[in-house]
Amino acid sequence: MKPTIKLLSALALLGGLLAVPGIAQRKTVQKDTPRGLFTTKHADAMNVVIFKLEGEQLIPVDPGREFKQGDQIKLEFQSNFDGYIYFVNIQPSGKRRVIFPYAGAADNSVKADQRYQIPPAGDVIEFDAEKGTEVLQVIMSKERVNAFDAAIKDSDGWLGETASSAAAELQGGITNQNVTPAIPAQDRDKIRSRDIILQPGQDKNKQGSYVAIPDKGGSGGRLKPGEIAPFEIRLKHT
Repeated sequence: MKPTIKLLSALALLGGLLAVPGIAQRKTVQKDTPRGLFTTKHADAMNVVIFKLEGEQLIPVDPGREFKQGDQIKLEFQSNFDGYIYFVNIQPSGKRRVIFPYAGAADNSVKADQRYQIPPAGDVIEFDAEKGTEVLQVIMSKERVNAFDAAIKDSDGWLGETASSAAAELQGGITNQNVTPAIPAQDRDKIRSRDIILQPGQDKNKQGSYVAIPDKGGSGGRLKPGEIAPFEIRLKHT
């Protein structure tokens, strides 16, 4: 899969993210888990589901599974806060590119309790012949990230490359381990990166994965100005 081509073209053709009604949550949850924090809104959090097209149906799958050429997927997400979401593709070579938002795209702000699809309804992402681990780094923020916006405006989204971000040998799945924010080095001292906790999804589990900022003492789970919360979706293509 080449997300820098596949994802960008799909989003450009169809006009960005599509909001759909949020998934209803079960009432009984543990409050200190990522899912509990997402549902109760005691902390800023997201829910992410990876779907794989099987026949004519989209089936939720474990993000850590292995994908092969021809597999088709769709990503859905929902935040429990109003803010901004960025997607950065990190190729196995280490090259990095902002793939959402893109030049000419609609506003990438998100609203709490709205569900969004990438690509929008009616399209999917297909794995091509290139093998390796394709990384989608997700950046949660309460405000715009100037470094990403500048890259979109000045270099068609390209952020350069870094050997430390090379994805060729990474394990697949959704993770907060060894995540280096894709912010250019000269801008990193302007932004604080927050830790997260996560609850990975499983095959055929419609609940998907949950990502949340820990609610330390009941007051520490909120993003503040100048802060981001990054995590990665690592898609293993064999």
